[in-house]
Amino acid sequence: MNSPTLSASRPLRILQVFNRYLQPGGEEKSVARIASDLESGGHTMARFWRESAEWQQPGAPPKWKQPFLLWRNPAVLGELRRLHESFRADLWLLHNVVPVVSLDVYRLAGELRTPIIQWLHNYRPFSPSGNMFAGRELLKPDDPRIVWKETLHGSWNGRILTAWLAMGYARLKRRGDFDSVSAWVAVSEQMKQIFARACWFPDRLHALPHSWHAQPAPADTRDDGYFLFLGRMVESKGVRFLVELWHDPGLREVELVMAGDGPLASELRAQSPPNVRWVGHVEGDVKQKLKAGCRAILFPSIWPEPLSTVAYEAYEANKPMLASNQGGMPEVVMHGQTGFLLPPGDGPAWRQQIIQLAQDAALSARLGIQGRRWLDAEVSPARWVARFDSIARQSGCLR
Repeated sequence: MNSPTLSASRPLRILQVFNRYLQPGGEEKSVARIASDLESGGHTMARFWRESAEWQQPGAPPKWKQPFLLWRNPAVLGELRRLHESFRADLWLLHNVVPVVSLDVYRLAGELRTPIIQWLHNYRPFSPSGNMFAGRELLKPDDPRIVWKETLHGSWNGRILTAWLAMGYARLKRRGDFDSVSAWVAVSEQMKQIFARACWFPDRLHALPHSWHAQPAPADTRDDGYFLFLGRMVESKGVRFLVELWHDPGLREVELVMAGDGPLASELRAQSPPNVRWVGHVEGDVKQKLKAGCRAILFPSIWPEPLSTVAYEAYEANKPMLASNQGGMPEVVMHGQTGFLLPPGDGPAWRQQIIQLAQDAALSARLGIQGRRWLDAEVSPARWVARFDSIARQSGCLR
């Protein structure tokens, strides 16, 4: 089956498909921003969003049936077909589709002769978990046994479901359902290279970093001296490393604020020293105030994070970033200019850089101002839409 293409020289009618996660996060915000940017760029959008929470509510399919619906969910796919036909979509823009939308969404697009642009927010589908971890071991994308290693460790909701999801993706690839995908879009060049190393349709891979709707620079220029972590409390984000690092006597007088929620929150809160403050999940004014008062934002990810918009949030508030030197972060953190890039999990290196900034508020201010300049110049919505249209044109979806 050949990938369908479009020949219309007009703005596109785009149907966005997204299965929301149980816990909201950066991907959900990115999906919403993508739709908004495309509308502002002249395209017409329809949103087909479903929620994983649907399968935990009254009236949900029985547990034994849910794995089969993960492969093919006729009722949801029927709704999608009807929306497609009434909306007359030119193109589907896919994000996460499991478990409720189901993997057979690719086959349905092929039947409808509708091209797909698939946004890649993590390393699924060649890594069932999406993060290339088997236990605490970071796997290589070209490891021929990556699926088996992740399955053995139950990286995605246990061994059985990890194996089931991996089998589902293998089934799609074997029968050619991914032919309906005209472009696979990674959110960083490094992420694109990782997919290429995994031999995942290298001729259809593209890279397009997130855009950002920058708000005016804050009038509040205070700096209360604490360091801030914003994100989910999971192993891959390096939160355990941070809490262990803050036991260092050299950081006894430095405050760390942990903002976010997740499976490790309770465990790590109980282990943290007195100068670590836990504030839970934050949004709105509370979040803005936390960013405004910090010395720097920390991103100690221990996996190759595709690209985190937490760097954008830091720069918007005129704050520098300290981030792990891997994944897509070196593309948005300029070492010594907008922050510092550090080896993941390297306690002495992180300790030294944190102490330097803790003792030099002026340096932090200079780095933050340069970060704001970079943000305003590089990631505007208008620039993002132009690059999206270029990808759509290259992949045959826009002529």
